[in-house]
Amino acid sequence: MLFIISIILLILNSINGLNYRPVVLMHGVTASASDMNELAGWIRQSFEGIYVVAIEIGNGFEDSFLFPMNKQVELFCQSILSDSKLKQGFNMVGVSQGSLIVRGAVQRCSLPVYNLITLVGIHQGVFGIPSLQFLPAPFRELISKYAYEEPVQNALSVAGYWRDPYHLDEYYKKSHFLPDINNEGKTINETYRSNMLKLNSFVMTYSDKDEVVSPRKSSWFLGYKPNSLDVEIWNQSRQFTDDLIGLRTLSEQGKLYQFTCHTKHQDAQHTPDKDFIFKNILPFFNNTL
Repeated sequence: MLFIISIILLILNSINGLNYRPVVLMHGVTASASDMNELAGWIRQSFEGIYVVAIEIGNGFEDSFLFPMNKQVELFCQSILSDSKLKQGFNMVGVSQGSLIVRGAVQRCSLPVYNLITLVGIHQGVFGIPSLQFLPAPFRELISKYAYEEPVQNALSVAGYWRDPYHLDEYYKKSHFLPDINNEGKTINETYRSNMLKLNSFVMTYSDKDEVVSPRKSSWFLGYKPNSLDVEIWNQSRQFTDDLIGLRTLSEQGKLYQFTCHTKHQDAQHTPDKDFIFKNILPFFNNTL
């Protein structure tokens, strides 16, 4: 059935000569741009002539966790702004850690993004051993014990979104990245919020079988409650009630989409999730300049 749908799309696209919006892809931690090849192939297969680019930051695998998040967002924005094919606007996808990079780029760099899509994202941070399993062993203890120390914040990406519910005061004061882009400080950054509200759609997926992101629904901006491992409830979370980056407004405007997939974390953009991607994600690329 998927093959038939793809053939029909290709025929229609060829007849209409459509100029599809480009698509930018950003991989997750301990991965490289090549990890997005399968998803890129499905997009190209479905929308003839579409420009798809997967961004690489530094050397990929190692720099994905050895570069702090602020640096990664800065380098990501530089790559986007230097690509002439993206100047008129584009759709964008971030996977796992890449979800924070793409969202941070929208908020900080005012990129002309039409639809923003995050797969198994970590919008409300992570906490717990499962979230460290893909890091080399020596770095796991650094994060779990010393995440909010300045040298660790300056050296490891995961430290920038480590959200310890038992030490939230330290998180708010010492974390260099997530409290900022989540607008959790004393002063709201209205530019961050207004840039999110410019989106045509903000799409968030979480997996009910995710064995890495903890809590799983961090993908939907739901973190652990203070001094607890109980997960926040959507319409009762501060991110929603205070509309810190515009989630409540986007929801009221019908621009916020939430999907649940049923694969392991590392399979979110690969063959085990193909049916889900074709049904729920590819339609967000069917738009033109």
